[in-house]
Amino acid sequence: MKTLNPLSVAILSGMASLLVAAAPAQAASISYFLDQSNALPDGSNYLRVDVADGAHGAIDFTVTVLSPLGDLAGRKFGIQSFAFNVVAGGSAEAMDITGLPRGWSASNGSRMDGFGLFDIQLRSRKGNSRLDTLTFSITGVDGDRPEDYALLSRGRAPEGHEFFAARVTGFEYCEDGDHGGGCGDKVQPQFAMQSAGTGGLPAWGQDWRHHMDEHWDGRWAEDCITSGFFAGSTAVPLPGTAWLFMAGVAGVLARVRRRAAH
Repeated sequence: MKTLNPLSVAILSGMASLLVAAAPAQAASISYFLDQSNALPDGSNYLRVDVADGAHGAIDFTVTVLSPLGDLAGRKFGIQSFAFNVVAGGSAEAMDITGLPRGWSASNGSRMDGFGLFDIQLRSRKGNSRLDTLTFSITGVDGDRPEDYALLSRGRAPEGHEFFAARVTGFEYCEDGDHGGGCGDKVQPQFAMQSAGTGGLPAWGQDWRHHMDEHWDGRWAEDCITSGFFAGSTAVPLPGTAWLFMAGVAGVLARVRRRAAH
């Protein structure tokens, strides 16, 4: 067997360095699509969650609404709540959440409709603080990794157990094919029936909008949907350039080895 010439050694060394440099970058960040919903058809990438190593040991989250849902945006559209889990034995709690936008709060333990029970939930307290991109960090937890926060929900989950879940409100989707176009102007039947003699408002008085926000399932007249829960644990595929790079590296290494063997 021949020894490697200096050029081959240089190529191998360079490729090895690139692989070593790329590996930590891949391990330091994970991304998932939220492609399940209790209100809209499953299978579309409605939101994306990125979890990455941050500065000074922090874990950074970015939750982004994607175009299949963003294209339906109406009045006061955005993420109203988001929930995730913590690895068994992990010490992260709601008090470790930092960098929340104004008008948001964190709490321990919450159900996300049919997607089960999650360890930590973040919530917008007012409609005008809903966001199409939510960012925050987990700080002060020693030795945690992004993977520690990608775990399935627990408990009863008729919609399925998933890693992450979000509630998004203020979009306009009509099952009759009329997506958008004033869904929010239509009156929900059960509220309309109770509005007689109250100046157009339901019988329980002026706080009906608060009641609807807390207990309403998001469906208006004519099957129009303006609110829903979205969840998922579908990994975002590596970009095509990354696969091409790895395939190229493997090909060069194979050619170098074959030459060295002759």
